[in-house]
Amino acid sequence: MNNNDIFGMSNSTNAPQGVTNIGVINPFALAELVTNQSIDWDTVDERRVFEESFDRPYEELFDPQYGSPLYPGVELTAEGSLERRSLRDLDLDIEDNAPRSDPDLSNVSNLGDLGESMSVGDASELEVRNARVNTSDSVSLEVRRPQAERAVSALQPFSRDVIEAIMAAAETDEEWTPSGAAWNDPGDFFSETAEWFDPMQGAVANCYFIAALSAVAWAKPYQITHRTRATGETQQAFVDMVEFHGGGSSSRVEVSEAVPLRNGNWIYARSREQDEIWPAVYEKAYAKWKTGVSSDKPDITQTAFGDPVRAVDELVGGSRSYTGTSNNTADDLWSEVRGNSRSYKTFNPGCAWTYSSGSSAPNNISYNSANIVANHAYAVLGWDYDQGTKYIALYNPWGRTEASTGRMNGVWTPYDESFWRRVNMPDNDGTFAVDAPTFKRYFAGLGFVS
Repeated sequence: MNNNDIFGMSNSTNAPQGVTNIGVINPFALAELVTNQSIDWDTVDERRVFEESFDRPYEELFDPQYGSPLYPGVELTAEGSLERRSLRDLDLDIEDNAPRSDPDLSNVSNLGDLGESMSVGDASELEVRNARVNTSDSVSLEVRRPQAERAVSALQPFSRDVIEAIMAAAETDEEWTPSGAAWNDPGDFFSETAEWFDPMQGAVANCYFIAALSAVAWAKPYQITHRTRATGETQQAFVDMVEFHGGGSSSRVEVSEAVPLRNGNWIYARSREQDEIWPAVYEKAYAKWKTGVSSDKPDITQTAFGDPVRAVDELVGGSRSYTGTSNNTADDLWSEVRGNSRSYKTFNPGCAWTYSSGSSAPNNISYNSANIVANHAYAVLGWDYDQGTKYIALYNPWGRTEASTGRMNGVWTPYDESFWRRVNMPDNDGTFAVDAPTFKRYFAGLGFVS
């Protein structure tokens, strides 16, 4: 490993640039919120559902450079970094269902008029995506809308209720309920036990935290506990206690098991196991801890965007280390995973994250073509070596959408506590493995907590 790379420094708590704003909404959860129904994703064409629900080409959904609605609350700068925005920053008229109409181009007769109509003033600030000569006296230009306009137009198909449910306000309220939702207890804390594939992200851009939950449930399953305290005379009312770590100390947060539902449907974190709620309770407790409110109804949208390795540290407490991909070889990255694993399985929980955009990677890449998501966090599960190829195993906290490039097929068999667990990689459950060169190309870094 290249020790001159700050990301490769052992036990470094210095978070690399870009990792503190990792986040993207789970499109499956967002589509269910928009359509106000639970969808059987195994029986529908997800591409068609996404395009109809988000009014966006499928190819532009998984990278913020296209103004995707999956990244509300961040803007991609010219330098390739992401800056956070709130509802107030975007100047949305959320009293109407249409936040802002398209620019009026009917009176554009020159480039100066075009700049004014697109709210940049100087047309030279507009980015030309494509230019071609039509005839000897005409040229066609394809001009990108300004980033701020793209961020607003991405939300245009959504109702006020949806926008307020997925995007954080500028300030935190002591007590919060998403529009059209009610707080209810939908099930039992555990259906079976904590497993890595249980946590599934909802319609808020906190993939970094859900990936961290999965990483901990996989590497340190006994860290996910059910600590309850009865608060009612008949012991039917009780609260859960969840412990978080930060600033050299730990905090115990108590919350009930009521979570926000809309017409009985999930909005935010949920479990793959039916009627199991521990991921939702942990997300709620995390929101309460992060916002510092005393209410049992914390603003879950305030958990959007963060550092997945720090989130692991906040769950278990320990020493964080970060490893960047750009200044390390594919073998270095594979060896880093192997060094935090035993018998193919991680014993130190860790996460990986992708670049803020395909245009921000050292080699300009297309995330959509690889079925990998920009500015997204994945739990690191372990490694494999098959027929001369080194693989890194990952989990997408959406519970679906797996890499199609450099992917391992067949069965992965790591040693899980006391038995050899068989994981069928072709299953569409979010679990997959990619070869080390593919990982290096599409991922920005990874980190572990020991």
